[in-house]
Amino acid sequence: MSDIQAIVLDLDGTLLGSDKSISLRNYQAVRKCFDSGVHIIVATARPPRAANQFVENFPFVDYFVYYNGALITCRSKQTQLHISIPNEISQQIGKFIELHAPQSLISYEVNDSWYACTPVPDSQRAQFGLRSNDPKPQVIDNDFVSSLSPTKILVQGYSTWRDIIEHFGDHVNVIATDGGGLVQVMQKSASKEEAVQGVLHDIGVKSENVMVFGDDFNDLGLFQMCGFPIAMENAIIELKNCAAHVTDSNDNDGVAVAIERFMGLAV
Repeated sequence: MSDIQAIVLDLDGTLLGSDKSISLRNYQAVRKCFDSGVHIIVATARPPRAANQFVENFPFVDYFVYYNGALITCRSKQTQLHISIPNEISQQIGKFIELHAPQSLISYEVNDSWYACTPVPDSQRAQFGLRSNDPKPQVIDNDFVSSLSPTKILVQGYSTWRDIIEHFGDHVNVIATDGGGLVQVMQKSASKEEAVQGVLHDIGVKSENVMVFGDDFNDLGLFQMCGFPIAMENAIIELKNCAAHVTDSNDNDGVAVAIERFMGLAV
């Protein structure tokens, strides 16, 4: 597909296998796209510290979209755009969740630092995408929390999370991923699609010339915006329904399979 000028890659459930590694086949396929002149953009829900460990050997990625679009960085320009939730709104949301879902676990991401008032139990590490050796959030007191303007609020164990949208939808963007087990709250204008649109403007590529790979709800906006959306076999049904193609799963080199098929770049 000679009209594809950029590829957007999600990490978890997409480029990464279940073991949180990038297969050699996936790496080689993405590298061949870059070598042929295609821009490679990573767009993930993860913060930099949790994403960069996987793509440190991807020197050909210039733009990174973290926190579902709340932080955008460019290596070559050494620039970043950070979009945070206003302090007052963050406090209101925290109090609302504590009142309506006191059993839930709330944590706060602030430009690559992670805080929580209570420790994350080992049994819930996987829910936050943590491996056994990954650091947990720093435990802080309520006074410190009240001073934060977080990049993202994470809530685990809040089954009626749509209440947050009903009460704060004018101020924040709310997405539930991992089967609804992890609720992610960002500032209203922060989304993968808005962030990627800004990147495309910088590099001079139109959205119809973009191939995007994803697997979960936070990729829906990208799928609706980009010209050639590809869902993983392990993706949610909502994403598959609006995809141009469904590739193999993240554990079966689905990214490489699609690139080899549609980009004519066999490895």
